Amino acid sequence: MLLVKCGNQEVRYYSLSEASGMVTKNQWGDSVDGIHSETLRRRHRDKPTVGKRIGRDVFFSADDMKSLGYEIEDTDTHIVIGDIVQLFPMEIN
Repeated sequence: MLLVKCGNQEVRYYSLSEASGMVTKNQWGDSVDGIHSETLRRRHRDKPTVGKRIGRDVFFSADDMKSLGYEIEDTDTHIVIGDIVQLFPMEIN
């Protein structure tokens, strides 16, 4: 899980495997115990505006999953190891 903070707003982005395991209801409203991660990758290919591609990986927020038609349940099983204050330098020399 990637936690992105901008000011006082924070958004959690889940990897394909995390997001697919959190799905509790599929697009048709049927209860499921997760879906296959390749299903999410295909859905992202069909609708590339949903989700964030970082390198070769795709990450989804809870809003992204809702817009794809899935209901998710965040089990919050991550461990906080610290804050990254600045990921990229503001000036490149």
